[in-house]
Amino acid sequence: MYGGKAILSLLKENGVDKIFIVSGTDYPSFIEAKVEDPSLPDLEVVPHEITAISAAIGYSLGGKIGVVAVHTTPGTANALGGIMSSFTSRIPLLVIAGRSPYTERGSNASRNLRIHWTQEVRDQGELVRQYVKYDFEIRRADQIPATIARAFQIMLSEPRGPVYIILPREVSVEEVSNLKRVPMDYYEPAPPLEKLTKAREMLEKADRPVIITWRAGRRRSWFDALRNFADRYSIPVLNYAGEVLNYPSNGNMALDRFDLRSADLLLVVEAEVPYFPKRVDLDVPVIKVDVEPSYSYIPYYGFRCDLCIQSTPDNFFNSISIRPKDGSEVKELRAKQIEEKKAEVKRLMDRRPIHPKYLSYEVGKIASSYNLTIFNEYQFNPRYAELNEFGSYYSDLSIGYLGFALGASVGYRIATGRDVIVTTGDGSFIFGVPEAFYYIAHKYPVMVVIYDNGGWLASVEAVDEVFPEGLAKVKKYYPGAEFSRFEIGKTVEAFHGYYELVEDPHEVEPALIRGLEKVRKENKIAVIQVIVDKVR
Repeated sequence: MYGGKAILSLLKENGVDKIFIVSGTDYPSFIEAKVEDPSLPDLEVVPHEITAISAAIGYSLGGKIGVVAVHTTPGTANALGGIMSSFTSRIPLLVIAGRSPYTERGSNASRNLRIHWTQEVRDQGELVRQYVKYDFEIRRADQIPATIARAFQIMLSEPRGPVYIILPREVSVEEVSNLKRVPMDYYEPAPPLEKLTKAREMLEKADRPVIITWRAGRRRSWFDALRNFADRYSIPVLNYAGEVLNYPSNGNMALDRFDLRSADLLLVVEAEVPYFPKRVDLDVPVIKVDVEPSYSYIPYYGFRCDLCIQSTPDNFFNSISIRPKDGSEVKELRAKQIEEKKAEVKRLMDRRPIHPKYLSYEVGKIASSYNLTIFNEYQFNPRYAELNEFGSYYSDLSIGYLGFALGASVGYRIATGRDVIVTTGDGSFIFGVPEAFYYIAHKYPVMVVIYDNGGWLASVEAVDEVFPEGLAKVKKYYPGAEFSRFEIGKTVEAFHGYYELVEDPHEVEPALIRGLEKVRKENKIAVIQVIVDKVR
């Protein structure tokens, strides 16, 4: 068996059923192997690396194993933002990259194109090394079994993340003399007894503890453990919808806001940035529960950690019991916040331009009523939606590389079979390479809602933050951050999709329903472009 076929065979044995591929001259062995044996993982063509790696990320978020194959160094460069995102958001991902042939003659796989010289670099792994858990160039075909086993072990061990395997073309056609399987199980941390004892003491002593999280809901067992702990002991949860849904929005302990200065203990769970020191000066003890509490990849990091516990959230929450707190104040505050949101939605429902909060409310209603998963990139506000089930909400990944939501929504839909609604800004929509997205979504359609505010709102807000009395703010003029407006979603029609532009708030709900019907009844991509105000 030659190297490329051996890799596909081992991936299949490890549960891989699909590879999102941007093919190049490095993958003849994969193509030949798939033709020889159709039972090997499907090669799902995606015509741009940003979309391909995003689809693989969504596939992993959907509970499958995300694998992407890219073309040597240019493909790696295009995929780098997705690699960075999966590393900082701790998403398992296997990235396979070809390597320029290293021989000039002597093999069918030797160099035969100009790019085979110009695409070679001194150290290909260096391109990604800051943002992968493991990188390795396979030098002999006999190294393939151990390399694949180790790649799975490392990417699935907490903190999870991407691995990068480099495959030279000569190795891909070399015969494997011994395809010996190498067992390498993955691992994850659990809390030491003395740390649990100290945490129990601190939690028992506290009268007003608060849970702050960001991605404690990225695994079902974690989501369930946090929910049970917060409900049983009446401890409020901030960021119940963060990067993922961490706690049900209809749960009694779900709070939109809480004055952290009134807390006497912060329980920070899977959150690298629990609050902004620039905004609030705190002198409150902190217990941090995290699979890597120091976030050592961040060079400067000044957050307090009185008790650092390296553990998965479920291993921690399921190992500790305390005296329940009085949750009446939290429930009263929650009820007040709910009424405030209802009143705010009522005030905004006739406003033009459409307010993003009102659009979020309408999107949330549709998602809840029709059992949709939301992939949000930028402006959807989850506080105005009913998000209660594990896996019903995914948002911007940690490093802020925009463009992931379009591709990720398709990968997630393929993995789960669940219908998806994408919420994205006009800028992040363009970053997502719409035509490449349409190409794959034509087979696996989703609905996209564009929050079109005519530019990069975050850039505008940064100007106001840094120059609070500046001329740009006075003039409300932000060159370099504002867009000319076009019907950017209309290009979906070239892929036989459905497009609608909405400017009237009373047309939002009917448009969303029409779009969803196109997805479900006609198997078409739907893009609803909504003109919204330049506010949060």
